[in-house]
Amino acid sequence: MAKKMNKDGVSAKGFFRLQINEDGKVVGDTGWKKNQVTNEGFQDYLCQTLAGMAGSKTISYAMLGTGTAPASDATALDGEITDAEDTRCAVTPTTIASKTVQFAFTLASSVYTAPKTIQNVGLINHSSTATAGTIFCGNTYTTSALATNQSVCQEYWRTLSAMIFKKILKLREHLLETIRSETQKWGRSETIIGSPTLCRMMG
Repeated sequence: MAKKMNKDGVSAKGFFRLQINEDGKVVGDTGWKKNQVTNEGFQDYLCQTLAGMAGSKTISYAMLGTGTAPASDATALDGEITDAEDTRCAVTPTTIASKTVQFAFTLASSVYTAPKTIQNVGLINHSSTATAGTIFCGNTYTTSALATNQSVCQEYWRTLSAMIFKKILKLREHLLETIRSETQKWGRSETIIGSPTLCRMMG
């Protein structure tokens, strides 16, 4: 009979929401969308950072582009907009309920000097488009026209869902069962030997 697969584990899931604002009003909203964490995103930002290894990276900037979703092996955002200064926006990270980190940013209306058609977004570790850096995650959304007098605000979430509590409960159950089993063996052994202490306990 085939063994049942253990589905417990730790997973990383991400979501983003992009809004276009004009004169203090929301004129465009992507709604919540899933993102794509790249292979090097898992390696450099999660695995190596947890281990404190050389080459590990942390998220510090967001970027917008005109292209599609990054492939799993991507290192850059497809069609990233780079023809103006400060096109990469510094993110403000906060933690939510210990298992979620949020990266928020705002692209001011004064950054782009010409209208753009934006279609994707991503998180990265470097401010300079010349230096490039390595993309952590990103995705595409319905094409949006961005005028020069409009700003972009974003909440970008990456959620780490840990199934550790369930594993602890299973370990606890296993330990209790082991203790019960060993106690029963000890009781049978003492009964055979005729321990005075056990006899007194048994009345």
